[in-house]
Amino acid sequence: MKRRETGLLQTFLRITSLLYLMLVVPYTALGSTSHPVFKGNERVKYNFNSDWQLMIGDVKNAQSIDFNDRAWKPVTLPAAFNEDEAFRVSISEHTDTIVWYRKHFRLPKTAQGQKIFLEFEGIRFGGEFFVNGKSIGWHENGVMAFGFDITDFVNYTGDNVLAARIDNSWRYHEHTTGSTYQWNDRNFYANYGGIPKNVYLHVTPKVYQTLPLYSNLQTTGTYVYAREIDITKRSAAVFAETEVRNDLAVEKTVELEVQVEDLDGKIIKTFHATPETIEAGQTKIMKAGERITGLNFWSWGYGYLYNVYTLLKIDGKLVDVVKTRTGFRKTRFADGMFWLNDRVLQIKGYAERSTNEWPAVGQSVPAWLSDYSNKLLVESGGNTVRWMHVTPWKQDVESCDRVGLIQLMPAGDAERDVEGRRWDQRVELMRDAIIYNRNNPSIIFYEGGNDAISEPHMAELKSRTRFV
Repeated sequence: MKRRETGLLQTFLRITSLLYLMLVVPYTALGSTSHPVFKGNERVKYNFNSDWQLMIGDVKNAQSIDFNDRAWKPVTLPAAFNEDEAFRVSISEHTDTIVWYRKHFRLPKTAQGQKIFLEFEGIRFGGEFFVNGKSIGWHENGVMAFGFDITDFVNYTGDNVLAARIDNSWRYHEHTTGSTYQWNDRNFYANYGGIPKNVYLHVTPKVYQTLPLYSNLQTTGTYVYAREIDITKRSAAVFAETEVRNDLAVEKTVELEVQVEDLDGKIIKTFHATPETIEAGQTKIMKAGERITGLNFWSWGYGYLYNVYTLLKIDGKLVDVVKTRTGFRKTRFADGMFWLNDRVLQIKGYAERSTNEWPAVGQSVPAWLSDYSNKLLVESGGNTVRWMHVTPWKQDVESCDRVGLIQLMPAGDAERDVEGRRWDQRVELMRDAIIYNRNNPSIIFYEGGNDAISEPHMAELKSRTRFV
């Protein structure tokens, strides 16, 4: 494909992606919320993809707030710097180098005194991040989502600069240990470098529900799940657990309310937790549950999903709302068979590269194209996708929920077991993947290894199921 044709296709897909965002996806540009308006709610989630600058190559002092980036290439994320290499060259030949991204932004007046978080759905491969010239931390596994608390770094009344120095070397070494990563492999993990996934900015009150971003933040967010599922009677006991933190200087008594909304926008159930007193600087898990009848169960080819809203109140006043998109289904593994909603189902389908890329744009495709790709698998008679070696980005995970495609989910591995720091990296990545994706009903199990794995290692991975 010629470069001019590549550019035209990229432009077309960017435009259609923006139209899709406007018509379907509830995340919009800075200035609007990502969920229905609840009076008193102080949390806002902003799409942080627009108005970035990109420079290929290492640049001295590019983290500085007064660095001149006017000559840099303007990009809208998600945007890998080498995305136009998709299908033009073998994945083993994908360009690897150091790149810089910068973004200038101002916070709305309503953010004054609130908590400020960044959420990156993932980068390739490792990088250091800066706000207003100061390092806020690193992320290096090249796969999973991660976050930063930038409350103490931002200027609430003026300009801010976010900068990222990212290295997508095929031989990337962890900066503290010198270890390489097993899944950074030319054989299966296409190397779309830089920031090929979405970025969000969260503004929350100081008593808030945490984000499911364990790396850096050490938080687990909200988990919605069903137990005692009765398929015939269409009922289940539905629970919501949410991690709540109090960053005020005084204790607060917090109430938790849960609302379950069906696909028609109807609230079918509201229930509450026992109020909890949370000390200053303390984090607690709050939990509420109740039996719900008349449920529609998620299944193969039937991506029925619910919105579950967890609402925090203090002195009867609403302060924080989190929306969790999820579905309910019953699974069982026994006697060499798999049951989905009390019916035996033969698992059949496809092994897909986790980048799931298209020509000219790589893995950073618009959401409708992810749905198109994954729905093709369902329409062909397949019920399952097994992603190759690493967790895909959140867009593909959520797409499988929508189209009713079962996922067999790796975290990060290759064709053999490993020891030492490289094994620890696999365990940490599995933990992060489970926490970030545990509300997605299309995932029926996580892959501990692509080939042989020792019994002690398998036991260690199974211990991570405490998160689900």
